Amino acid sequence: MHISIIDDEKILANKILKKLQNNGYAASAFHGYEDFMHHGDASSGLYIIDISLSDGTGFDIIRWLRKNKESRVPIIVISGYADTQNIVYWLDIGADDYLTKPFVAEVLMARIKAVLRRPRDIENNSSVVKYKDIAFNTITKEIKIGSKPVYLTKNENLIVEVFLLNQKKILTREILISNVWWGHHLSDVSDNTINVTLSNVRKKLSGNFMPKTIYNQWYVLE
Repeated sequence: MHISIIDDEKILANKILKKLQNNGYAASAFHGYEDFMHHGDASSGLYIIDISLSDGTGFDIIRWLRKNKESRVPIIVISGYADTQNIVYWLDIGADDYLTKPFVAEVLMARIKAVLRRPRDIENNSSVVKYKDIAFNTITKEIKIGSKPVYLTKNENLIVEVFLLNQKKILTREILISNVWWGHHLSDVSDNTINVTLSNVRKKLSGNFMPKTIYNQWYVLE
C-alpha cells in the first residue's frame, strides 16, 4: 500500500510521512499542487490532500483523480476549515473523509484504517455499475432506471452505492454505518434508521433494489 501526501506545510507533511512509514506504509510527500502534478501519479492506494495549497488547490487534484483518471481509491481531505458547507462540498466532489487541522497523528491513522476497511469495487474498472434496470455511475454518482434519472438523498445514494458495489456479499450494519453514516458512533444509528432508508430507496427504485434484511444485523443484495 502506497500513500501520497499533498500538503505545502512541509513540516506537517514530513511528520505524516514519518508516521506512515513507522506504521509500515510506503509513502511519498508532495509539497504543493505543481510538485504532485509533476512527480506524483494516480497509482497510490490512498491520498491525503490539503485543500489550501499555495500554488493551487486540492480540489483540482481530487477532480483530476476522480474524473481524468477515474480513480476510486480513498481520499482523505485535511484542512483548517471545518464548516458544514466546505465539508459537504469536499464529499460531493469525491473525498471519502476529512480531518480538521490541527489533528493528532493517531486520529489520522485511525481514519486511514477506517477508509481502507470500506468495501470498494476494486475489481471493476468500469465507471458504471448495473443491476437489473439500475445504472449507477461511480464517478458522477448518478443513478438511472433505464434512461430516467432517479433523485435520492445523500444517504440513500450512499446506501445504493455500497450495495451495488458489493452484490451478493453479506454486509453488516457496521459496514453500512461506516459507509453511509460515517462519523457517527454505531450506537447513534438505529436499526430503524437503516431500515427506513432502505425502504425509501426500494420505493424510489421501483422494485429494482430489494436487499434482504437478516435479523436487523446483516444485509445482502442478491
